Amino acid sequence: MDSEQAEHLLLEVVNTYRLFRTVGQHQGRHAIAGTKVGVLQELKRDDLRLSDLAEQLGISVSVTSRAVEALEDEGLVGRRSDKADGRAVLLSITDKGRLELAQRHDYVAQRFAAVLEDWQATDVQHTVDVLQRLNQGLGLLADVLEADEKG
Repeated sequence: MDSEQAEHLLLEVVNTYRLFRTVGQHQGRHAIAGTKVGVLQELKRDDLRLSDLAEQLGISVSVTSRAVEALEDEGLVGRRSDKADGRAVLLSITDKGRLELAQRHDYVAQRFAAVLEDWQATDVQHTVDVLQRLNQGLGLLADVLEADEKG
């Protein structure tokens, strides 16, 4: 791939990212969207400290804290003491949070399937394969750029 092709590909990736952010901001019939979905998704994988959650999401601790507080108020996230460090607090997704997240994912997946109803199974698999390969490349790019910053 030459640098012109790489630039074209990166611009399309940026466009895809923007569209995903736009889609993520729309709630449809669900009460959670945007950052709150990201919080629940991360906590579904593992209980985390607030600072670790913010780092995983790539956003500030203050933005993360506001999202967590709102999710706590809705009963979707809980807090508990960290057994390894009694001074620390771990955040976890509640059963209600898991259900709400699953319902949102189902809702969006159904709408996405309807929009792409003309895609064949082979189209989907090819796209997933290419996206996985692209994500690996982007991960390597992140490593290279980080190394460049360190000199």
